[in-house]
Amino acid sequence: MITPPFSTAADGIAREATLLQKGKPALMLWQAAETALVVPAAVARRDGMQRSMAEAAEQGWPVTVRGSGGGIVPQGPSTLNLAMVLPCAAGFTVEDGYRMICGAVTEALTRFDITAETGACPGAFCDGAWNVLAGGRKLAGTAQRWRAATRERVVLAHAAILVRTPQPDLWPVLRQLQAAAFAAEPPLRTGAHIALDALLPGSMGQSAFPGALIRAAEDRLTALTRREKQAA
Repeated sequence: MITPPFSTAADGIAREATLLQKGKPALMLWQAAETALVVPAAVARRDGMQRSMAEAAEQGWPVTVRGSGGGIVPQGPSTLNLAMVLPCAAGFTVEDGYRMICGAVTEALTRFDITAETGACPGAFCDGAWNVLAGGRKLAGTAQRWRAATRERVVLAHAAILVRTPQPDLWPVLRQLQAAAFAAEPPLRTGAHIALDALLPGSMGQSAFPGALIRAAEDRLTALTRREKQAA
């Protein structure tokens, strides 16, 4: 389902958690109206992070904590979020979860003649092996959260897609928070990222992308739900 914009990223994250708790196949595409930085709970507990998070909030970027892993991600009107929930058998792996969510994003992009791949992008925020890259630059990041149900496991796979180039005041705040949380990682580079508005400069393509994304995700979720029921 495509939801109306939530007021805050915390609202969207809470709705995702509800879908995970229900444990049924589900899709949700959402955005937040207000800007924020989202930090994994484990990262938020690191030394010095509370002060850095408070400083980010003072500069207009309040911090929301999420349960899944990964790094620091900006949220707001520039970010489109896809959540996929799948009950799965024992043989379904973390890598399968990433293939599911990344496959939905890359398939949607092919409908606009955009070729994408997965991989790391040093200097990008929330960098990892399962970024979705266009032209070698990060367009989307992914993360997962798992829970054990009565007879099976349930995975929530999440993708955060840059649909508009972030506003300039994001970068110094994000660099400061990134350095506090991940001192050993390469410095953040704005050029490591690309947004959908640069790939689809016309408004028609940008407005059509959410529908293409939800259709690609539905196709994958339907096929995987059928496969996992047979494997159970």
